[in-house]
Amino acid sequence: MTGTGGSERLQSSAEPALFTLGSPEEPIRYGGWRSRPGITDFLISAAYAGPALVTAAVVHETIGPEFVLQLFAVVASGTALLFRRRAPMYSFAATAGIMLLTFPAPASFAAVAAAMALYAVAVYRSPRHAAIALAGTSGVLLLAAVLLPASMVDPGQAGQAIAALVIAALIGFNVRSRRSYVAALVDRADRLVRERQHLASIAAAAERNAIAREMHDIVSHGLAVMISLAHGSAEIAPSDPARAAEAMRQVAATGRAAVADMRRMLGVLNEGNTGEPPGTVTPAPGVRELPVLVELFRSTGLPVVLRSAGIPPADADTGIQLAIYRVVQEGLTNALRHAREASTVAVEVQFRAEEITVSVIDDGQHDIIPAGHSGRGLVGMRERVALYGGTMEAGPMAGRGWSVTARFVPQEGASWSQ
Repeated sequence: MTGTGGSERLQSSAEPALFTLGSPEEPIRYGGWRSRPGITDFLISAAYAGPALVTAAVVHETIGPEFVLQLFAVVASGTALLFRRRAPMYSFAATAGIMLLTFPAPASFAAVAAAMALYAVAVYRSPRHAAIALAGTSGVLLLAAVLLPASMVDPGQAGQAIAALVIAALIGFNVRSRRSYVAALVDRADRLVRERQHLASIAAAAERNAIAREMHDIVSHGLAVMISLAHGSAEIAPSDPARAAEAMRQVAATGRAAVADMRRMLGVLNEGNTGEPPGTVTPAPGVRELPVLVELFRSTGLPVVLRSAGIPPADADTGIQLAIYRVVQEGLTNALRHAREASTVAVEVQFRAEEITVSVIDDGQHDIIPAGHSGRGLVGMRERVALYGGTMEAGPMAGRGWSVTARFVPQEGASWSQ
């Protein structure tokens, strides 16, 4: 009912936030053209190859070996950048090798391609791979600058290439760290949404169980009493019309009480949604209503005896009081239905500082109930008692009779434990 609707609203509002997350090696998925990595890599490769080809054509006025070498280097580096995402280490190895081969060529852009490939290694592989690639390439450039003539590897150009590689690696580390942080935040938000949905479903299930318990207690009890009274009225109507009429009036009173309980339950569920101020619903029954409950069953012909010892719990313990009331109500309803030829049905409630004990014991003849077919009533009673940290035992007694006993221990902060 209310919990189910809240769960559905929560699920519908949370669904847009759920999506598949990648590892830090995979970029967070975006919409539009950025969601197509192949196109992105092609554009990056073209952004490098286009200016590099134009610069090579301007610098080399005639077509010669140096122009052909530069043209080959640009095309090969641009092709390697197409695989910077799928195979970043191979892409960097290719661009770094081309950079070392074409280093003496004027206006060489191979270092730019190597830096772009190293950035991809830092983002899509790991910082360790990027650091190894940077250290290896920088070491080769430094050794070449020291050992080879300046006409082959100029120390200044080598330093500029190393600086470009270091900057590219640092940018890659920063981007990877930011993506990892964002991925962690999104994953945490996703887990929080799933956890909130799970808690909402648990709350809805608990609410359904509580409603089922209340419905069973109200409907089952009311119908059992009304059926017994109506049957007795029909039996005595020919011989004692006055008693039959009184029994039928008792049937009507029981029906009205059941309807009032139903309205009380529905009022609690709808409280805050009907425009009525909170607390206007009928209070739940408690320990003080036990004599009235016992008298109602006694009017059906059930030989009920009520015994009470100790001081009842404080009025603030409405949950405990309702649980006690429902245990007695269910026990008497079962006795009315199943305890044939019962001479005594004893209801005992003992209030002690360390424990509250509630028992309903009859000496009637009961049919043997197969295991697993005890009905909703006993299950509901156990659930209700367990909500307040108590235990319940129900079963046949030696010889004949049936016993239902519930024990409640004081929880921390309970007023009746003082």
